[in-house]
Amino acid sequence: MVREQLKALAQLANSDGDIDERELKLILRIGEAHGMDQSEIQNIIDDPGNLGDLKTLDEDDKFEFLYSIIQLMKIDDEIYNEEVLFCQQIAMKLGYGLGAVMEMYPHVHKNVVIRKEKLQLKKKISAFLK
Repeated sequence: MVREQLKALAQLANSDGDIDERELKLILRIGEAHGMDQSEIQNIIDDPGNLGDLKTLDEDDKFEFLYSIIQLMKIDDEIYNEEVLFCQQIAMKLGYGLGAVMEMYPHVHKNVVIRKEKLQLKKKISAFLK
């Protein structure tokens, strides 16, 4: 799951033609938290390739995947239409309805994760799974 997540994050970070330092740090942090070394993560950033079938992930992994994508979109304080569309495409590939991204957007913080709020959001967003 983490390799697919990093691929999607790299694709999103590259969608505006420039990977911001904050975007890079988040991608590295997620990869390292899952036991990957920096060179392996950098290889994914350099050539993310195509995403596999995301609908096979369990509900927890789907939520974490979408949460991290939205967090990366917000991290550089600039939101582009291409990024929003990319997040919506990822949501659909995960099996969520289109409203999932907009429902999650105001609750995902760019620099912090408030565990209680994240758990409440997870319960709420499960209604968007098809």
